[in-house]
Amino acid sequence: MTNELNAYFSDTELLKKLSDVTRVVDPFEKKVYEYRNHELAVNELHCFDFWNKNQVCENCISMRAYRDNSTYVKIEYTQEKTYLVTAVPLGADNKKIVIEIIKDITNSILFDSVDDPDTNSSGIHALIDNMNKLAFSDSLTGLYNRRYINEKLPVDLLNSALSSKEISVIMVDLDFFKAVNDTYGHLAGDHTLKSIAITLSGCVKRSSDWVARFGGEEFLVCMPGASLEKAKSAAECMRASVEHTPIIYKGEEFNITASFGVYNLQLPGTENMDELINHADEKLYLAKNRGRNRVE
Repeated sequence: MTNELNAYFSDTELLKKLSDVTRVVDPFEKKVYEYRNHELAVNELHCFDFWNKNQVCENCISMRAYRDNSTYVKIEYTQEKTYLVTAVPLGADNKKIVIEIIKDITNSILFDSVDDPDTNSSGIHALIDNMNKLAFSDSLTGLYNRRYINEKLPVDLLNSALSSKEISVIMVDLDFFKAVNDTYGHLAGDHTLKSIAITLSGCVKRSSDWVARFGGEEFLVCMPGASLEKAKSAAECMRASVEHTPIIYKGEEFNITASFGVYNLQLPGTENMDELINHADEKLYLAKNRGRNRVE
């Protein structure tokens, strides 16, 4: 039996059955190298072009594998096929690379939650989209979560650098939020965060902009390609909307305000994600120190 197992694990047929495409991915620059017919070749397309969606994957497990130095798995699809994708980091520190193993599972995928055996591909694709979305959704507000920030903001920074376009970030913090919890209870506090999420999202008009819950009562707004003036205008819209939109919870009505820190980077590539957030945070604290309910 031992000899038979050794034969199996040394047989290239096993690798062929495990993978239809094996490629090396640079999760930051989105460059890809594919291993086909025992050769490594540079693919001029972006890694996400494989999915025919013309945009960076929101649930980029290669970025996550790189950052966490851990293996991740997800299910993704094209118009015609469904795939199992495994992202494996190799190496350490700044020498890490990510290997993506892509397997066509169109005819072998099973979902116990799908009751109808005749469920078509569109139903399965909707289920996959929902699974991927849940990985990046804040369970309370429905906004993007901190994981999304950690994986999407570096990509937006890179894309801004490659296209020589500026990028703006807004940090938002609710004023005296503890008083809401102390006065009306923590469930009222949760309701307030949900309401604020809707208000902030309502002021974001461009498809490239996104809003995420940074943590607690803090939010982050990313506006790729937006000038400082455009970002300030969006922040002022949010500030006024928050101030003038009453929070109604179980017959109680109250108002809350928020402070905003805006930072614009005109030369992307000169700062990383953490530096970008820190600069916006500095402006936020300035707004707090100057009286709150203001944009700095």
